[in-house]
Amino acid sequence: MARERNSTQNKKNPVIRVALKERSYDVSYLPGIGALKNAINDARGKEFALIDANVDRLHGKEFRRNLKGVHFIRIASGEKSKSFLSLERIANELVKNGATRSSRLIAIGGGVVGDLTGFLAGVFMRGIPFLQIPTTLLAMVDSSVGGKTAVNLKAGKNLVGVFHQPQHVFVIPGLLSTLPERELKCGLSESVKTALIADAGLVRFLEDYSFKKARTDLDFLQELSAACIAIKADIVSKDEREENIRAYLNFGHTLGHAIEARLKYKGILHGLAVAVGQRFAALVSHRLGYLEAHDELRIHDLLKKYELPATLRDAFGRTKVAGSELIRYMRADKKNKDGHIRFVLLDEPGVARLPENVSEQELLASLKEFQSVS
Repeated sequence: MARERNSTQNKKNPVIRVALKERSYDVSYLPGIGALKNAINDARGKEFALIDANVDRLHGKEFRRNLKGVHFIRIASGEKSKSFLSLERIANELVKNGATRSSRLIAIGGGVVGDLTGFLAGVFMRGIPFLQIPTTLLAMVDSSVGGKTAVNLKAGKNLVGVFHQPQHVFVIPGLLSTLPERELKCGLSESVKTALIADAGLVRFLEDYSFKKARTDLDFLQELSAACIAIKADIVSKDEREENIRAYLNFGHTLGHAIEARLKYKGILHGLAVAVGQRFAALVSHRLGYLEAHDELRIHDLLKKYELPATLRDAFGRTKVAGSELIRYMRADKKNKDGHIRFVLLDEPGVARLPENVSEQELLASLKEFQSVS
């Protein structure tokens, strides 16, 4: 299992501290939506909740019962909502309904709503506080913590954003009981990523389970979430603005983001694209002499154990996509430096390397080999 980090050892309702001096906050696990009533402190001004449309349909009434006085704004599900168009529309709605510099936003949804709400909170009236209530496994293991907020451009994903930490994150594992399987797999992909970059024990823990065994096991999912959040809290506490080790968290994202952009953010969810990106990064790690062949195979088998895509065919089906085209999208990646495409690679499962330049010649050869992976 994962090493002990800055987490209280309360298995039932853990609390994990993200230590950032005056911007420190807790990630608190709650037994249900009803617990929010007593868990959330009073805001200084009017509060607004941005809630994912699907979450609103399933749980909106209960959230409204327990968040009295909060003005709810429904956000359409999907990456299209992470746009300047959505940002402007919601900002205008905030002003129309009396938002001030004393207001607070609450994000209720997955990574899209969390990113959009955090970015809006970071720029609205030059910055107001916000809370995160993640409702997907991906958000519960990764995106709700760390303060990275952004919207997408046509040129690429998350290219405009700010660092803006939440005041508190409230995780309600019971919400996962209504999460579609594809969304659950996205969170499992990010969980595999977190284990691969930082914790060999967590890799072994994941190898003892499978998607069929874990998909309805809320105890397993809460334990996995807490382990991943503890890892991320430790990394973020040491490197808030991704100047060093926080870059490890981008493992699998270079090709993953390229796949998403190539598909115009349709047809594949973020976490599933990142799963393919992880398998490719493992291949590159092996080709460059860092990762042993048997460890590359372990990573492949782990992805398959959780029924995650691991090949370009899984991402694109029968459509043939040239390596040069994917490299064109990779050039827009935020990790790039001085015109070089950079990858987070692995020495072994649980040990990552800081991003390093990978030549386009090597990437073309790696993508050609990757085409044959099955």
